[in-house]
Amino acid sequence: MKDTFQERSIALYCRVSTDEQAREGVSLDEQQERLKAYCRAMGWNEEPLLFIDDGYSAKNLNRPELNRLLQEVKKGTISKILVTKLDRLSRRLLDLLKLIDTFQEYNVSFISISESFDTNTPSGRLTLQVLGAVAEFERERIRERVFENMLHAARQGKWLTQSPYGYRLQNKELVIYEPEAQIVRNVYDWYLNKGLGYYAIAKKLNEEGIPSRQKKEWSIRAIKLMLTNPVYKGTLVWNRMDSSKSKRVKKDDTDWVVLEDACPAIIDQATWEQVQKRVNKKQMAPRAQTSPHLLGGLLKCGRCGSGMSIGWSGSAKNRYRVYRCSANKNKGTCTSKQYRADDVESWFKHGLLKLADSINSQMIPHLIQRAAENEESTIEQKIRAAKNRYKRKVEAYTAGLIELEDLNEEKKRMEQIIAEAQKAENASSVDVKKLEAMVKEKINNVIDAIDVLPVPEAKSLIKTIVEKVILLDEKDIEIVLNIQ
Repeated sequence: MKDTFQERSIALYCRVSTDEQAREGVSLDEQQERLKAYCRAMGWNEEPLLFIDDGYSAKNLNRPELNRLLQEVKKGTISKILVTKLDRLSRRLLDLLKLIDTFQEYNVSFISISESFDTNTPSGRLTLQVLGAVAEFERERIRERVFENMLHAARQGKWLTQSPYGYRLQNKELVIYEPEAQIVRNVYDWYLNKGLGYYAIAKKLNEEGIPSRQKKEWSIRAIKLMLTNPVYKGTLVWNRMDSSKSKRVKKDDTDWVVLEDACPAIIDQATWEQVQKRVNKKQMAPRAQTSPHLLGGLLKCGRCGSGMSIGWSGSAKNRYRVYRCSANKNKGTCTSKQYRADDVESWFKHGLLKLADSINSQMIPHLIQRAAENEESTIEQKIRAAKNRYKRKVEAYTAGLIELEDLNEEKKRMEQIIAEAQKAENASSVDVKKLEAMVKEKINNVIDAIDVLPVPEAKSLIKTIVEKVILLDEKDIEIVLNIQ
């Protein structure tokens, strides 16, 4: 077998800046002569390839011959790269290591003859590891300095990255850009009041020819990020993600920098909170959302509580849709029978009509109580999370990891969250007539949509007011409303 190293060429890299050209021992001719003499001494008799950057500084890697050398490395035509000194390649340690990493990736050894540095030898690899450790230390120091500067700016309410969709930057502060802000409001409305999901919203924007900030098509991820970004309610949150690793991960919320009312809001606080409730709520399976069957994903068995899925029954010439309990179908653990889908959907429509006629001020308190119980649970979670964050900060301060100023700041944040939560809890008075009118309007919208809109769109509207439909028996269903 032939040695693959012998089939590739040796490359000699020479560089001189304008300031160095007059210095003895640095000229391009002298560098070439020393490198060729080293090759002869090592018994490498093949003609080497020359890469010469004349008049280029080592402060950056944007040099024509260096770029050509890297192209040859990636083509696999180079076995060894020789320089007279390390600073011929780069004076910056991080840049030097970046280049050597590339060489190693393509199985190319790197030799600096003045320092007797050869990455193909044990001593050369040891030197490389030491240089790597020094470079990592340097990177960490740079990262710390940058972080401290950015932390200070964030606490002053300055926006530190590209402005989000709906805003523009002026003097590092966010200002509303109305043409995009209206799209943001539409997205929140479609999600909260029209029942559209991430996919449906992205599809709608793309079909209407509305581009994203990057002039690309909208995606599910982009819509979810928009709906969960607190900047739209005027809150600045920085330092949420750790980008120091190859894969970004979310940091502990005690490390976040949170500033309320730090920028103009596009979405009001109440709407944003309602959207978060829906985002965090258990979602209907994507297959059920796009199902061409009206109650797919919503219908529950009245005997065991399992979901009811669609199926087919009847003869080859007379097939019809049926809803069947999934526990009965898949496990045999439920004795519920199957029901014709057309009948069940007709009972549902009839039930909605009766609901619309019977909703009155006597029924509203029961709905309010259910909504209040959910709200109370959310408030308790917020207070508990704030107290846990403060407890961890106290532990960090005791261990000497943070300053007293940071601890006091977290205490103020905890007290603010508790005060706002208690205020929201006390302000629980509801306009019964207004809520009654809203529920009736939503139910009537659903009734009007069922026979007009395509099933997936009608189902999206149903989800804005109906939490689930329980099939108890023939013509006996229970419609559970979803009041936020």
